[in-house]
Amino acid sequence: MQDRTLGRWYYMRLPLDPNLVVYTTLWHRAPRGNPLAIYRKQLELAPHLRAVWIVRKQDLHLVPEGIDYVTPRTLGYLRVIATASYFVDDANPHWSLPARDGQRYVQTHHGTALKYMGADRHYSGKRPSDETIVTMHRRCQRWTHSLTTSPYLTEVWERAYHSGCVQLEVGFPRNDVLLAATDADRVAARARLGLREDETAVLYMPTWRTRRRPREQDFDLDVFARSLPAGTRLLVRDHYYHDRRGRRLIPEQVIDVSTGGEVEDLYLAADVLLTDYSSAMFDYALLDKPIVLLCEDWDDYRWSRGAYFDITADAPGPVALTAVDLVDIIGSGSYAAPEHVARRASFRERFATFERGNASEIVVRVVLLGEDPTPYTGTGYADAHPGGWTSHPRVAHPENPAREQRLAPLGAPRASTSVLPQGQQVAEDDVPSAPSSPSAEPISETLTVTQRTPPGGDR
Repeated sequence: MQDRTLGRWYYMRLPLDPNLVVYTTLWHRAPRGNPLAIYRKQLELAPHLRAVWIVRKQDLHLVPEGIDYVTPRTLGYLRVIATASYFVDDANPHWSLPARDGQRYVQTHHGTALKYMGADRHYSGKRPSDETIVTMHRRCQRWTHSLTTSPYLTEVWERAYHSGCVQLEVGFPRNDVLLAATDADRVAARARLGLREDETAVLYMPTWRTRRRPREQDFDLDVFARSLPAGTRLLVRDHYYHDRRGRRLIPEQVIDVSTGGEVEDLYLAADVLLTDYSSAMFDYALLDKPIVLLCEDWDDYRWSRGAYFDITADAPGPVALTAVDLVDIIGSGSYAAPEHVARRASFRERFATFERGNASEIVVRVVLLGEDPTPYTGTGYADAHPGGWTSHPRVAHPENPAREQRLAPLGAPRASTSVLPQGQQVAEDDVPSAPSSPSAEPISETLTVTQRTPPGGDR
């Protein structure tokens, strides 16, 4: 009723406020990431603009002091989204009111895409419904600007979203601090986490999976943590989709950094990044520090979600295909071998081409202050795609996916059984809320676990 009465009949009849900027991040979570970096630069370069954040109720205690905010689906929320001249967002949330002529909307995104996005999910093994694909397409039509970090990502955004917006080839604003960081910044970040200088900090950042809780399927985090060499601490940053489900069992060697704090501080504090398919690897590569990938389920992940290239062939560091391999890589320190320096440099050249440390300033000047975007557009696509570039064609009809060919996904679904070190026999949809707590048996001991074949679609 509010949407249709006060929203459409009243607030949308009011004139746009030329000085109002609305910020939101990760479906209305507490301020962070690219929008927060732009907000800070806006306060410096355009203090005459009024900034209002949209923040969900459960995150209000995390809002920094001095930030003005509204909560979703309230009268204040309806008023600001109806009359704001500018929007800064890194996701693609549902909006209660349609876009208005004259509004500018910059989609910063919240990571470089490895997995299929937008319309390309038509080719995923776990394919969304036609209705979901159409909804994604409709929401991104309100974008007027989109940020990209490389020619590769420019092409991905255009084929995935079909929005026709201006692609600003400037990098991600949140990464500006990484490129400007000093040794003193690193020391301060470690001190905030209680890390000693003689400790090696491994930052573990897994991507989101279509499961209910932050529990690894193919290796036991507790056993892995206890296998770490002396003087090594494990920082665990779970995906934000699991930010209210937390881990119940935290081994002594682990620091849980899943909630609160900015991820850029964790990048500075860590000595090595451990991830699977998270976009964290693309940002962390800017620091030229070691990256290790755990890809024990790559074939299934590529089948279920889709991927634009084969990360196991184009990784920025060593790839572990089993938990045993991972223990060996971390324990031996082979991730720091000189051979990986060239791989990281190649990775940055392809996927961080436009990262120059001034993205926040350019976005404020172009989007909020109306400067000419031409110098930051038109580079075009990459001359050569990374190894394993998808063979799937562009979706031609995102507004009606039923008209598209239903081509086979890349990769292959999981087998009916899988092996897990030191786990319990569980079905995939009934994973317990916390990892098991095995005694100190070797990590190589395994147990066969029954799993269901992945379903044909997910939301």
